[in-house]
Amino acid sequence: MTDYIRRIVSGNKARFRDGELALELDLVYLTDRVIIMGYPAEGLESFYRNNREDAKKFLEHRHGKNFWVFNFCPLRENSYSASFFDGRVSRYPFPDHHAPPLAIMPLAAREMADWLDGSPERVVVLHCKAGKGRSGTLACTYLLSCEEPPRPPVLQRSHSASQWAKIRANDVMQAIEHEEDAALPLETVTESPAPESSDAPPRSFTESLKGVLDLHTAQRMKPPGGNEKPKQGVSIPSQRRWLHYWALLLAHEAPVHLWAAPPSPASHVVRPKVRLTHITLRMREAGALKLNLVRAATALIDRTSLGKSGSVQARAAGGGHVWVSLARYDDEFVGLLEKWEAHTRDEGSRMGRRRKGSDQMDGQALRDVFDDKGKWDDTKMVRSFARLGTTGDGALTKTVTEEGKLLTYTLHPLTESGWVHIRNELQETEGNADAGALEVDVPASEVNSMDDVTQSAKARGVVLDAGREVRVKIYMGQVFMCWIWLIPTFHMPQPPPPAGATPPSPTKITLTRKECDFPLGVGSAIVDVEIEMDWLRTSDGEGVQPPAWQTSEESAKGGRDEPAGIAATVEAVTTGNISGVIEARQAAKD
Repeated sequence: MTDYIRRIVSGNKARFRDGELALELDLVYLTDRVIIMGYPAEGLESFYRNNREDAKKFLEHRHGKNFWVFNFCPLRENSYSASFFDGRVSRYPFPDHHAPPLAIMPLAAREMADWLDGSPERVVVLHCKAGKGRSGTLACTYLLSCEEPPRPPVLQRSHSASQWAKIRANDVMQAIEHEEDAALPLETVTESPAPESSDAPPRSFTESLKGVLDLHTAQRMKPPGGNEKPKQGVSIPSQRRWLHYWALLLAHEAPVHLWAAPPSPASHVVRPKVRLTHITLRMREAGALKLNLVRAATALIDRTSLGKSGSVQARAAGGGHVWVSLARYDDEFVGLLEKWEAHTRDEGSRMGRRRKGSDQMDGQALRDVFDDKGKWDDTKMVRSFARLGTTGDGALTKTVTEEGKLLTYTLHPLTESGWVHIRNELQETEGNADAGALEVDVPASEVNSMDDVTQSAKARGVVLDAGREVRVKIYMGQVFMCWIWLIPTFHMPQPPPPAGATPPSPTKITLTRKECDFPLGVGSAIVDVEIEMDWLRTSDGEGVQPPAWQTSEESAKGGRDEPAGIAATVEAVTTGNISGVIEARQAAKD
């Protein structure tokens, strides 16, 4: 029985043959025990992704029952029953192109390690949709948690026939060279460097992170000809930022209040808070063409079924100019993940290892959290909870530099009074006296009650849980420009100030355009985004994380796409940015 994999010239497709059987799969071995593949699809989708039946045949032929599949796709995106792989499937879903809830990283890494520890023959198979961003992020999450630095695959089963032939040929050539060196006089032989001392300091987390990212890029993103430099495997800045956070946690260099010890009873947990006061956006003045595209896209939206709601949304968020939406994952969902993280955490110092006997909690298994019923991922997983806009004098300034005109937008939280004022203006402009109708008609993807923004006497900002994720999504009018995921505490001076102490000066987090996710179309003019936050004293007594607002079952399930998706798609097409079309459409969904 013959058995080999041959790399197809057109991309990361591997052809597997067994007698008369021929299969094509988008599948690579990162290491001998970690496999990444594209989504196992059926029907029409299987023509441009992996065929589900073929994926199963390949895995069973190569590994028998010694494989376990990790699926990172939400049900609302794509799904299949775990029974297809005989129940050997675990799901840790989060939206495409997004950073995951932080607790998913240790949970997935621990289960991978637990499975692989069962036998040296076992492998894990990771997939999302394309098998790159999400799969790469979680593969690197696991590899970072390994005690030994990961290395490329060395076993024959992990290579195609042509790859294995090249490896064997190289081995033969090296053996010949060693024999030739041995025949030379001793003084002509170059002395090999002395082996590293066993007392050498361990690699830093930054070296480990670079190593696993480079390994993933080298294995997953190999160019067809092998001569070009591969593109980054995990390329989305926020996903790379999450891996940096995880590396800090593994190295015990993360903020001490974050998962530092087994949690106290919920009633005694003190979660530090920060206050986001304002966001400053600097961007080069867009050319007339791009501005006309923005206007055209907005006009197109206004003529669609989403037009009225989109118009209300954009004007309410800063007069149709630049504005920001703040969002986070569903609170109950994250709370459950964090509870499981604490329950499964190793009692020692190994953050990436599962505590023995912790696969059950309150009579439920961890893998049952994400069953086929889709309680958490059959709806929108990311919820909007506050907005910032350009309000008042000085919100927009223009300066002239050597590179041209620079626009600086200063965005502050929109307060209840600001919302009422804008709403009244809309009533006069639209001739609509029904204020309630305007509130309800906000698109489901950005639903938000302006009352949810934390209110204080001076309306000083939005209060956030320092250890929770937040997405900063920036728009111009109704056109999506970019988003940024971050966890505030990793960027704040440590430790948080104790009760009664005076907090340090505000912290300014500056991210360049390259550190933002998908700066498409007019977003390509962004220079940087500066987010200013300060620690909140416990004595301030302000609420934390205003709740996301849902008005109906349709809203909870995601309802309609927000207008920004249409606008960004129009702009991407007009500018010839075809890849931007895909990202723009996805940007509208979550």
